[in-house]
Amino acid sequence: MEVDLGCLELRYAHTRVAKPKLLDMLTNSIERFGQITPVVVIPQEERLVLIDGYLRVQAVRRLGRDTIMADIHEIPEQHALFHLLGETGQRQWESVEQAWIIKDLKERFGCSLREIARGIGYDTSWVARRLSLIDGLPEDILRSVCTGQVSTYAATRVLVPLARANTDHAAKLVSHLAHHPLSTRELAGFFKHYESSNKQTRERMISDPCLFVKATKTKQDHTTADALHEGPEGAWINDLTMVTNMLRRMVRRLATVIYPGQEESDRSRLVRGFREVHKIITEIDKKITQLESQ
Repeated sequence: MEVDLGCLELRYAHTRVAKPKLLDMLTNSIERFGQITPVVVIPQEERLVLIDGYLRVQAVRRLGRDTIMADIHEIPEQHALFHLLGETGQRQWESVEQAWIIKDLKERFGCSLREIARGIGYDTSWVARRLSLIDGLPEDILRSVCTGQVSTYAATRVLVPLARANTDHAAKLVSHLAHHPLSTRELAGFFKHYESSNKQTRERMISDPCLFVKATKTKQDHTTADALHEGPEGAWINDLTMVTNMLRRMVRRLATVIYPGQEESDRSRLVRGFREVHKIITEIDKKITQLESQ
């Protein structure tokens, strides 16, 4: 039925991630073809609690309309949330959106993880993993994800582990991303380097992530340019250098890994691997000799 927007209680707005591009597409669609799918609400006293359709409500409001088509479900709120999370293939969830609803079921309704899992048709471990995405995250990080300032990828793959290790660094990164967004690839590269860096380097990185990303890109561009300039000959020399260093390291370790009285099975395994390498080197030497004679 058609309901007034003023009657809706947007109780779960905090569980939705802002999607500006999708909102633009939906607004255009509703303007051209009308609202095709109704929102889902449940009645509570004098209000209608909006369960599903938050993006549609935003689109309708943007078009200056006062009403929206809604399906009114006469079921308990908890069951409505179970049904919403249990829908498979009918909507594209962000993992943190699912996590927020699970958090509400746990904290507002007192549901155990097992009860939630049974109610939505998933394993308890899946529910626990979803909840762990936001459990313990600072409020400013959660708000930045909800408003779309930080992507779901950044939240789940970078900010969650970073906040657990260093809350201050996570907060600084969130603040930076709000004004200077990084692509998924850039953020992944940044965090990978952060994980392997010492304390001093991490402090420099987190003070200006964009500067680090630009410096890394410049270095990669130079490396790519050098490789292009040197061609396959340069790549051959680089490979030879790496192989030479590895073989020298093996020479230094030789007396440690092969020794008198060694178990035959152990020695056989070690020597067999070397014989394979020697066979390849001999084959390369043979081909070089043939090419030099041409």
